[in-house]
Amino acid sequence: MSSELYGDLAEVRACEQRIVNCWPARSTLIFGGFAVRFAHGYSGRANSASAIQTRAYLGEADIAVIEQLYRGAGLPPTFRDTPLMSRATRKRLDRRGYVLKDASFGMIADFTGVTFPRSTDVEIARKPGPEWLEGISRFQTPEKRSPAHLRAIVGAIRVPAFFATARQGSRAIGFGYTAVDRGYAEIASVMLDPAARGQGIGRGMVETLLAEAVAAGATRGFLQVESNNRIARALYQKLGYRDLYHYETIWLKG
Repeated sequence: MSSELYGDLAEVRACEQRIVNCWPARSTLIFGGFAVRFAHGYSGRANSASAIQTRAYLGEADIAVIEQLYRGAGLPPTFRDTPLMSRATRKRLDRRGYVLKDASFGMIADFTGVTFPRSTDVEIARKPGPEWLEGISRFQTPEKRSPAHLRAIVGAIRVPAFFATARQGSRAIGFGYTAVDRGYAEIASVMLDPAARGQGIGRGMVETLLAEAVAAGATRGFLQVESNNRIARALYQKLGYRDLYHYETIWLKG
């Protein structure tokens, strides 16, 4: 499925631009209407080129330079094809041999008049500590089990951010974060011990994060979730999120 539009492009652009601030890469270069980001391979969003302007276009020469930059960093050239990318650019990437890596939905919610409960089992910190960094890494896929690389990303956040740790007794079993940029709050890195699923703990952690975000001035919420993650999508829909757009991550393998 190619990228599709469910909402207006202004909202898509608002979310995509804020991703750059709410989940910063170690370094970011601007090519026309694209943010080209590098973070040692940790996180797909922070190691790909994404359109941040409507109908963002890249010519052959720019694409070739971006590919060279990624290869020089030891990374496969990768693009996120959202509704902001021009179709001419996507066709050019297809001709160069880019293939699908994964697909996701961008979701959005309106927080106007909404109050979120706080869970007494969730601790909130303004900075990520060692327990949070190691906990996120423990539940990640193998290529993302690096507290140091995660710290490089979350340590670079300059907008207000909140880091959640959910506990059962004294044991930390869940982690997540939200960052608020100009009224939009992103929820991300929500991780829960598989043994603790189905008990409402994940929802309580997300609601507590959203309560912090609203208190910090958020009137909108946004997030990205993989297309095949039906459980997460269902949870966010219950919390008022709706699909805004579908996007594909494409790359040159090898």
